[in-house]
Order: sequence, then structure tokens, then C-alpha cells
Amino acid sequence: MIDVPQLTSGLVRCEEAAWRDFHGGYFSRLKAQAMARGVAESDAAEVVQRVYLRILRHVKVFQADTDFDAWLSCLVRCESIDAGRRANRRTWMGERFQQWQELRRPGSVAEGLDLESAMNQLEQCERELLVRHYVEGWSQEELAREQATTPKAVESKLARLRRRLRVLLENPDVC
Repeated sequence: MIDVPQLTSGLVRCEEAAWRDFHGGYFSRLKAQAMARGVAESDAAEVVQRVYLRILRHVKVFQADTDFDAWLSCLVRCESIDAGRRANRRTWMGERFQQWQELRRPGSVAEGLDLESAMNQLEQCERELLVRHYVEGWSQEELAREQATTPKAVESKLARLRRRLRVLLENPDVC
């Protein structure tokens, strides 16, 4: 049985032993909770790692096991929702880029949304960012290092570019 006040005190102080104990006692449970919320088994460990980051930023000393468990469940729920949103954004963009790649092949006939013309309305650096992330599979961390910025800044820029592309694709006559 884990002593929650002692464990959370150690987590607050970033003690390695406390993190080891926490991981040993809670990883499987958090992973199972993520999977119960619809996260694929292959993605569940990553969701738990993101939960760990949230714990690191926001941990406090808990006196009751039930309060700590409820807080952890809330963190898993939030991170599972965020993971689903990330997957949906990536899927939508991936589908559009796949269409774009098909349209760029010699002999193909352009049908439906014209991603090529929407992409051409973006700046070269914006197109390059989108292609690197969604077509070539660069991570936000890799893009941030290349641009000498933070992953959060890259994430924000990608979100703005997705919104712009969506507007361009849904209203091609407006632009």
C-alpha cells in the first residue's frame, strides 16, 4: 500500500525515489484508465507520459488516497481528450495532404477540394512547415529546433495554418 501523503510530498520535491514509486504503483492503472477512455493501446503509454508532465507541473500534497486517485483520473481524462483532438486534427490534415499528393501526380484529374491552390496562397515558409509536419512526419519538437523556437510556438502556428487552410478550402471563391 502506497502512503499517498508521503508519496505526493516526494513528488512535490521532485525526489527520484518518489517518482520511481509513483511509476511502479500507478503506471498500469493510468494506462488502463486511458484505454478505458478510448485511447488505443499503442498510444496509451504516451498519454500516461503526458499525464506525468501535468503531474510534474501541478502536483501538491494529498492527504487522502481517494482525492489523489480522483485528481489522477481527471488528468487522464483531460489528456485522453487532448490526444483524441490531436489525432483528429492530424487525420483531417493528413487526408487533405494525401489528396494533394494524388493531385500532384502526372495524369491525375483534380476533383473536390483544391488543396494545391489553397497551399499556393500560403507563404513558402508556411507551406514548408505544413509539408514537413504532415507529409514528411517531422515532430513539433524537430520543427521547433530547426526554427529556434519552442514546440508550443510551432503547435500554435500549425493550428493557425490549419484554420487558414480550412477557410481557403471551404471558400475557394472568397480569396
